Amino acid sequence: MTIDIDKLKEIILDDYLKLYPNNISNFNNLLEMIKENYSLRKENQMISNSSEWIHSANTVGMMLYVDLFNNDIDGLVRKTEYFKNLGITLIHLMPLIQPRDGDNDGGYAVSDYRKVNPKLGDIDSLEKAIKNFHENGIRVCIDYVINHTADDHEWAIKAKLGNKNYQDYYFMYDDYTIPRQYESTMNQVFPKVAPGNFTYVKELDKWVMTTFYNYQWDLNYRNPKVLEEMISILLYYANLGIDMIRLDAIPYIWKTIGTSCRNLPEVHIILKIFRAILAQYSPSTVLLGESIVAPEIILTYFGSETSLECDLLYNASYMVEIWNSLATRDARHISNMPYINNNLPTEWINYARCHDDIGWGLDEDNLKRFGFDPFMHKQFLIDFYLGNFKDSFSVGELYEYDPVTKDARNCGTLASLAGLEKAVLEKDNYKLELAIKRINLINSLIILRKGIPMIYSGDELGLLNNYEYKNNSAKKHDSRWIHRQNFDWAKLSNIEKCETYERIIFNNLKTLINVRKKINLDHNITHERAIQVDNKHILVIQQLNENEDNLLLIFNFSEDRQFLNTSQLRRQGINVHMVELLQGKELNLKDDIIQIGPYEFLILKNK
Repeated sequence: MTIDIDKLKEIILDDYLKLYPNNISNFNNLLEMIKENYSLRKENQMISNSSEWIHSANTVGMMLYVDLFNNDIDGLVRKTEYFKNLGITLIHLMPLIQPRDGDNDGGYAVSDYRKVNPKLGDIDSLEKAIKNFHENGIRVCIDYVINHTADDHEWAIKAKLGNKNYQDYYFMYDDYTIPRQYESTMNQVFPKVAPGNFTYVKELDKWVMTTFYNYQWDLNYRNPKVLEEMISILLYYANLGIDMIRLDAIPYIWKTIGTSCRNLPEVHIILKIFRAILAQYSPSTVLLGESIVAPEIILTYFGSETSLECDLLYNASYMVEIWNSLATRDARHISNMPYINNNLPTEWINYARCHDDIGWGLDEDNLKRFGFDPFMHKQFLIDFYLGNFKDSFSVGELYEYDPVTKDARNCGTLASLAGLEKAVLEKDNYKLELAIKRINLINSLIILRKGIPMIYSGDELGLLNNYEYKNNSAKKHDSRWIHRQNFDWAKLSNIEKCETYERIIFNNLKTLINVRKKINLDHNITHERAIQVDNKHILVIQQLNENEDNLLLIFNFSEDRQFLNTSQLRRQGINVHMVELLQGKELNLKDDIIQIGPYEFLILKNK
């Protein structure tokens, strides 16, 4: 396979010139760089030349920190059979590229894009790991931090030494006049621990844009050399054999005075260029966009039929709606989410927990529609998942609490937020039973839906909150470390013991993964729709696959048994004779009522 540079030029030139008018010289440099990188490709590192794998039911992901999972890259490789046993075919390795020493935002302050964190290994060990995982049918995803570098990156060091070319890689100002103009319309990402968007750097005697932390310098994509450098690194990762590249903090990468400096049109042009180049350069390598913004804005990062952007996006709105529906026992919000039923070659990443906090970005119009006050409802959710609300099953902690606005986000492991920690502490078997059912329901919601399920490492064993971070001076200010913990391999032995919650949770999850793969072995899900029913505790989803077979998913968000009037399904053209795939029982929708047990879910297929 070769790359058609003339075709690539035709595809991306117009978009490039929208960013950098009349700048043909730098565009030609970009094309030469692409050709040079392509000459270094090792085709034996690639599994295929198609991105169709993202639509396959066989693709099931797990995200993890390499050091917390099993010390280093070699330790990760030694757990290959663990992934295969559970059914994992994609692993997202959280930041493993070399970060700055000291504070580094959990690895998101990159010191060298072309090196691995020496505590984890090196590029050779990473390449060997990728080869090993590919041979075992497992694809690999890594993070690519594209909004900023660390303040000790080579470019930043040269900028500090007075090199004007590298100072232009960042936003730097001699006084606070221009920063003040930016600040007047920009929001703060971390108002409590890192207020403001600019930092005075003594070595430079300049103000530098630092949207996140003061040691993370924002890159200036208005400089075409920055775009060229970042595309070169993108292709370097493709050459390593990386299958999925997670683009961090994409809404922030273009800055314009007088705007929020988020979600600007130029961001979409850059993503379109990234994807167009990869499609020609390494067709099986896909882009995962991290865009944790309002639900209606997230959708725009898929692009359109004529302007494709990210191959995948985090379904952050779905994650929030899952936790909202569990707290309220009300499925109406989640059933009224917008569904993506277009012909774009894109997919969601469905997840329940990740390395980050839960921010309550709910659709406010929907909340009002169902009689909720948006501000008061957010306060309810914050208190509920902190564990302060009366009758809450959750145990968690707050992140970035603002005493003025009363805004906050919530942290905790899936198991603790879902009630397992409280049940264990209180030695309450009934609450334990409900917590396990709740966890299984959550897992079913991310595994059975259209998209790629992404499990957060440790959730498969029901790991509880770990409070040891409070004794670590470098971590105690950041409550997200409550769920960023060392994997407890000692607990793995519990899956061999009868009646342990670890065994039940692990085996339930493994069963769900196997069912997902079996149901859609030969045919991918093409469409989904929610069927509105009159029982607010129940979510009903109809799926259609490429073979035009219907599948009906029914979820009960309540700890009480619920009843569903079947006439509402029959009116939607649902087949009256169905079989439940987990239990094997047959259902006749001519019967008036279906009974669904506490936190039960049904997977119904035409008989």
